[in-house]
Amino acid sequence: MENWQDAIVTKLNDYCGFALDVGDAYISVVCDNSESFEVSMFRSGSQYQVGFDGWHEHFDAEEDAVQCFAFGLSDECRLKVVKRGAMDCRWTLEYLEKGSWRTDTVTGLILIPFWRTAEIEYRYNAIKKRCRS
Repeated sequence: MENWQDAIVTKLNDYCGFALDVGDAYISVVCDNSESFEVSMFRSGSQYQVGFDGWHEHFDAEEDAVQCFAFGLSDECRLKVVKRGAMDCRWTLEYLEKGSWRTDTVTGLILIPFWRTAEIEYRYNAIKKRCRS
């Protein structure tokens, strides 16, 4: 494992309620709640990509990417997902500010089944501090 992966795994040891997958240059977390979204981080050379389901952002700095990864697992982050039929088409990253949800950035597909009715789902992660006995 690379240092950034070690740091994330060490921090996650204090939490429960998720599945963790670690590979050579990636890490992903999927929470156990039904409204959750996958949080992933990939490294390619000196570049990092953090993804929340279909939403993604690129980073040059490891620290910024790790902070974004952690944000995706917090209760101050959610995804507004537009579905058309069974297909997820657009992901809007939202953050909680003073009790209200604010839009950050949007990632969307170009080719979508536009003839299907748009439906909106809100997805969030809920990892919990590990209960120690």
